Amino acid sequence: MSDGILLAGNIFVDRLNEQGVSTGQIFGPINTTKLGIKTEADSVVRTSNKKASKGQALDDVKIAKPAAITWEFDDQPAELIALALMGEVASINDAAGTLADEAVTLPDNQSWVAVPGQNFTDDVVVKQATETKVAGVDYEFNFALGMIRSIKGGSLAAGGSITVSGTYNARTGKRIKGGTKSQTRLRIFGEGTNLTNGKQVNFEIYDTSMMPTKELDLAGSEYVSAALEGTAKLVNGKDEPFYIDELDDA
Repeated sequence: MSDGILLAGNIFVDRLNEQGVSTGQIFGPINTTKLGIKTEADSVVRTSNKKASKGQALDDVKIAKPAAITWEFDDQPAELIALALMGEVASINDAAGTLADEAVTLPDNQSWVAVPGQNFTDDVVVKQATETKVAGVDYEFNFALGMIRSIKGGSLAAGGSITVSGTYNARTGKRIKGGTKSQTRLRIFGEGTNLTNGKQVNFEIYDTSMMPTKELDLAGSEYVSAALEGTAKLVNGKDEPFYIDELDDA
């Protein structure tokens, strides 16, 4: 039977705190496009200065370096985007509300002005004095963001004082607060099948401090993907920073 390795696996990630303790946030299985482990060593050489062997190696000792970990994935729930942006996830829980003749001053250059609230319904009413203005003719309203601007050629093009009335819906969800963490510590582990011989493979990297290696392109034409790299740490109670098990057939 073949001894090649071609894995189909389920990879999970456990987010650790600054002390290397699990925060109880285990995500997965994650569609991982690369999980690279590179082991290296430094070479410490004692060279000869003798006449007959000048420059030759008398001794050469290899000293292991920390294993380098590269992790790339294209599953992008909020928690994984937070890892790629060195951030954290917070809950969004904004209450619904109403605007009643909210005073707004429009500029004369058709730039946007924010009003209180977001996620508006389509019942927005805009007035100048007692005259109701026409959406799409006199003004444009961004319902998702709660912004208004005048339309060139409309009756509000010169700007001035208006009032805005309407209702906005409650908002719930997740907010990614980027750039709040100086490092991302993870336990990466999983299980899979070696497709060349059908054997089960389990693996675990106990603790790796990682950082993003590329930008997260939110305006790209391809699926958003992320890449992190770091080093595997030797944790207390373990002889190795990571392991890979190939299990015998039951």
